[in-house]
Amino acid sequence: MSIGRPKRKRWAFLAYIAGDNDLSDNGLADISELCEVGSSDQVHAAVQIDTQGEHDGSIRYEISGKDFENEAHRIVIQRLAESNTGDPKVLRNFLAWGLKRYPADKTLVVIWGHGSGFRSVRRDVAVDDFGTSLNLPQISAAFAGAGVTGRKKIALLGFDACLMNMIEIAHHLAPQVEVLVGSQQTEPGNGWPYDKVLATMLQDPTPPALGKAIVKEYMKSYQRAHEPDVTHSAIDLSQVDRAMAALSRLGKALVPCVASQRNAIRAARDDTQSFEDAPDYLDLIHFCSLIGAKIPKVRPQAEALKSAVKQSLLAGSSYGTGVQHANGLSFWFPTSPQKYAEFRPKYRNLRMGSTQSGWVNLLDAFY
Repeated sequence: MSIGRPKRKRWAFLAYIAGDNDLSDNGLADISELCEVGSSDQVHAAVQIDTQGEHDGSIRYEISGKDFENEAHRIVIQRLAESNTGDPKVLRNFLAWGLKRYPADKTLVVIWGHGSGFRSVRRDVAVDDFGTSLNLPQISAAFAGAGVTGRKKIALLGFDACLMNMIEIAHHLAPQVEVLVGSQQTEPGNGWPYDKVLATMLQDPTPPALGKAIVKEYMKSYQRAHEPDVTHSAIDLSQVDRAMAALSRLGKALVPCVASQRNAIRAARDDTQSFEDAPDYLDLIHFCSLIGAKIPKVRPQAEALKSAVKQSLLAGSSYGTGVQHANGLSFWFPTSPQKYAEFRPKYRNLRMGSTQSGWVNLLDAFY
């Protein structure tokens, strides 16, 4: 029996689960969460998962609607050969398949797995322990190869991964994505509450409303579990270019201060909220407050940046004393000249052109 192409719906949920690592069981649990709700006549739901142990290769599952016993099921659509989730061709092929098979007015794409922001040697995001991982230029290229353009954007991109909500990452993906949802902090292993996410999608929210709801449900799930020090935020990427330009202006304003105010700049950096396993990822709003107080000369640029970041935040939430100054967006301020030299090329590859060069100029002058 052949399966016809599903009809166009209001929303599609597509999850790329990079579980060929120690998170394998969590990926399977998240599929079970999706099955607690199921798809509907207005919402598609599908995943591609690569795991350790349960089967050879990768599997593409469709999440069914509820049956007569009020149960939804994962239905095998395709069994694939063993793949490397860190290969951008694998992500591209999944998205091209999913966008064609599950046509929708709006699509939520989740990139799931280990994450480290932009500057890991091999563990940026979607890590395969037996392969590689994806960096941000590879992700944007995979999107483009799957037909994602400025005129046909992903409505909401979720990183169910650690340390991914950085202004540089948001800015890099802004040409292809409307709303970004993720965490400044490392994420607990259970990740997103997918039953709540899919249940919200059944209500046909706008992309900003869905982003806000995901943040709310994520935070509620970990507060109930008494999980310490969690963060989550939703970013309106149409506002991020303005915030990046403001970061550039702050960097340019700080360059002349380096010679006489180096210690003040370093103190602001050291006192700013940072995150687990990432002392060089700092909360942007908190830094603006501190640098403006320590160097009054740049306070106008710091306040302008703070305002622009707040304008881009649809929702930003934190829970726990270890992240009490987390507001929703991080940025990169490396902790040593060696780290800056090591990752400066990768940083410049994050769509950091001439209009975004002011912060790079500051880091060049500082180190």
